[in-house]
Amino acid sequence: MDTTPDTSWKRFFEALGPEGYLSETFTKNTDAEVDFVMDVCGLTPGMKILDMGCGPGRHALGLAKRGLNVVGVDFSDKFIDFARSAAADCGVSDLTEFVVADARDFVRARTFDAAVCLCEGGFALLQTDEDNVRVLRHIAASLKPGAPFLLTTMNGYRTIRLAGTATDTVLDSTTMVESWIQDDGTELKGRHFIVPELERMHRQASLTVEAVWGGTAGGWGRRPLEWDEMEVMFLSRKVGINTQP
Repeated sequence: MDTTPDTSWKRFFEALGPEGYLSETFTKNTDAEVDFVMDVCGLTPGMKILDMGCGPGRHALGLAKRGLNVVGVDFSDKFIDFARSAAADCGVSDLTEFVVADARDFVRARTFDAAVCLCEGGFALLQTDEDNVRVLRHIAASLKPGAPFLLTTMNGYRTIRLAGTATDTVLDSTTMVESWIQDDGTELKGRHFIVPELERMHRQASLTVEAVWGGTAGGWGRRPLEWDEMEVMFLSRKVGINTQP
């Protein structure tokens, strides 16, 4: 099995780098997003949290600053190195562990009190449903029974409504895989889902969906999903049995 989720995405993020990523507009509401995660997941200091697809660690570091023990997982060596350095600078190295790993393979059975996978971290950039369900299964397997999981991912309804009108992307109507052609000719691909598909995938991973909200960065809240917003948010909970990966 190829241990790299998508070599094109890995090259893209490695070229972008942590500093470039953190300069993007969607990263500017991290503190409010971390407070929202704390609230909806019922987190308290001392709990152990999994951040799957943590990138340069912006949410993981925010959680650690609030007294949580966080394990951040990402496939980018550059992002993980940056997160480790930032943790040291913030004085939270003792509360954080950053791991270079494939989201399809990382699992620590029944370890975590909660998990997050935010802003397409480790999910949906994988093109097959099997790979994406595998990520959810491994997250569920890593959670203690009854633990919450918060996911944000691209809103497939928006993708469908824009299909045929976008000039910089192409949507395959048979697979719901969208392609972006970069200036250097590199093709990036991601799988977009509608809500019933995501609910089914959660069930397949032994995660019970409790709420579906609008999840666009900068606009998180307990509010209905809008048809044309960028991202959708799922709050789910691991069923109270031992989930196998």
